[in-house]
Amino acid sequence: MSTAASRRRLNEAISALSRFTRSRKLDALHAERAGVALNFPAFSVLGRLVDDGPLGVGELGRRAHMAPNALSRQIKLLEDDGYVERRPHPDDGRSWVLAATAEGRTAHRRLRQANETMLARQLRDWTDDEMEELAAALERLVGDLRGQREGEEGRPG
Repeated sequence: MSTAASRRRLNEAISALSRFTRSRKLDALHAERAGVALNFPAFSVLGRLVDDGPLGVGELGRRAHMAPNALSRQIKLLEDDGYVERRPHPDDGRSWVLAATAEGRTAHRRLRQANETMLARQLRDWTDDEMEELAAALERLVGDLRGQREGEEGRPG
């Protein structure tokens, strides 16, 4: 069982990490290193399409864990930059799906490589075991936060 102090410490660390990942300075640094100007939410949406696409907007929103209005803004940015395109839905001619373009796949690869290079430099003193333990703990935390038990308060997933 966790103590109030450890929960408070964890909440502060989550808040700091959240502020860090939403930092415009970090987005600018990634853009400079990769030569691609995309914010982190757009990068995440593009990643879902690169890894899982083509997808309808509803399914994309579920996989990206984004609210419809936030997702619409990111889709517009990605379309305007030529990183995604709308295609007719293969099973329903009345709707469409989104797919990453060749330019989108290249942009995503470049941003992912820049991020991995920066992270490797920042974590150069961490052992493989430490990184594996942290990754497993964070994956568990995200899963627990997204899978709130009914009737419990907490952060939305």
